[in-house]
Amino acid sequence: MQPLRTLSPLMLMILLCAKMTAPVVMTTPEATTPTPTYPEESTSAAPRGCPLVLTPPKIVVKFGDPATVNCSTSAPDAEVMGWESTVGGTGVVNPPAVIWRVKKLEEWTIEPKCFVTTGHEQCLVMPEVTLYKTPDMVSISAMNPGPMVEGKDFFLTCNISNVAPVGNLIIQWYRGVVHVHKQTINNTIVTPLSVSPTLRITPRRSFDRSEFQCIAELHLGPYGPQPVPKMASLPYIADVHYLPIFKESYIIEITLAQGENMTFNCTAEGNPSPKMQWKFPSAVNVRETTGGRYRNISIIGATSTNAGVYICNATNDIGTVTRSVTVIMLSKTSAAPSWYIWVIVIVCVVVLLSIIVVISLKLRK
Repeated sequence: MQPLRTLSPLMLMILLCAKMTAPVVMTTPEATTPTPTYPEESTSAAPRGCPLVLTPPKIVVKFGDPATVNCSTSAPDAEVMGWESTVGGTGVVNPPAVIWRVKKLEEWTIEPKCFVTTGHEQCLVMPEVTLYKTPDMVSISAMNPGPMVEGKDFFLTCNISNVAPVGNLIIQWYRGVVHVHKQTINNTIVTPLSVSPTLRITPRRSFDRSEFQCIAELHLGPYGPQPVPKMASLPYIADVHYLPIFKESYIIEITLAQGENMTFNCTAEGNPSPKMQWKFPSAVNVRETTGGRYRNISIIGATSTNAGVYICNATNDIGTVTRSVTVIMLSKTSAAPSWYIWVIVIVCVVVLLSIIVVISLKLRK
C-alpha cells in the first residue's frame, strides 16, 4: 500500500462538482462474481488519517485475467470516493464502497488509486498489483560445442523466454532426480523478459547418459497462485568422454615352464570406446583374439622366445592407458620332470624309515 497522497487541483474540482451533482450510487460486487480467497490479512487500512480500507491490499494477476479490489470507508463525514486508473477507473461515487474491476488486465505498470474526500481533505491509497506471465518456452542447451570431457568444466544454459516478473523467477537444476543447483534473477523490471542463466558442471564418467533439466518457477508470495507456476525444459542427455579403464585385475609378473600354455586378457571401457593393442616379443606360438572391447593373446607351448614384457594399450580420443605383464621362462634344468623329483622324495623317505627301524631294534636289545 502506498503512503498518503494529496489529490491534484483538477481532481479536487471534479470532486467538489461531483459532491453537488453526483447521484447516489452504491457499487457492490455482482452476484455472479465468485468470492476470491485471500491470505489471512485480506484487508488493509489506509495511511494514518486516511479512512480507506482495501480488500485485498495486494493482488497477483495472470496476464489477461480479470482483477478486482474493493475500497471502502467507515468515515461518517465521507462525501465522495472513487477509483482513478488508466483501466477500470470509476469516476466519483457516493460512499461507503467502490470496486475497481478490470475484465482483462494487460497493463504492466498499472497503479490504480482509490480516493475519498471528507470535508476539505482528500486522501488516496493504492493496492499492490503484481501482473505475471509464465514463459513461452523453457529449453536447455550447451554453451560449449562438442561433448563433455571428464574433469573439464562444461556449461549448460537454461533459455527462458518472455516471462514476468523475472525478479520472482527461481531456476531449479536437476541431474535425473538429483537437485544440483538453484538460481535467482536480480532484476526489478516488471515487463516480460527472456533470460538465460547458466550452470557450470565438472563432469564425471558416472554422468554419462544422465539427463539434465532446468525448471523455471514463478514464486509470487502468499497472494500468488499455489502451487507455484512452473515450466520444465526437455532433458539434455549428457555425453561424457573419459579415459579408458581396465575392467579386470591383472598380474604383474608370471613364470612359465617350457611347453606351458597361457592366455592374457585385456578388456577396457571408455567413451568413445577404446581401441585395444598388444605389444609383445615376436614369436610364432602367440595368437591374438579380438571381440568388442577386449583383445586377448595366448601363448601355445611356451618356449624361451616368449620371455619378455607384454604390454596392452587402450586408446580413445581422450588418451591412452597401459598395463603390462612380464613373462619369465624357467630353464630346462629348472623345469625338470616332476617324476624325477618324486623319486628323490621317495628314496629319502625310505632311507629315513630304515634308520628309524634300526634304531628301534638296538633299543630293544
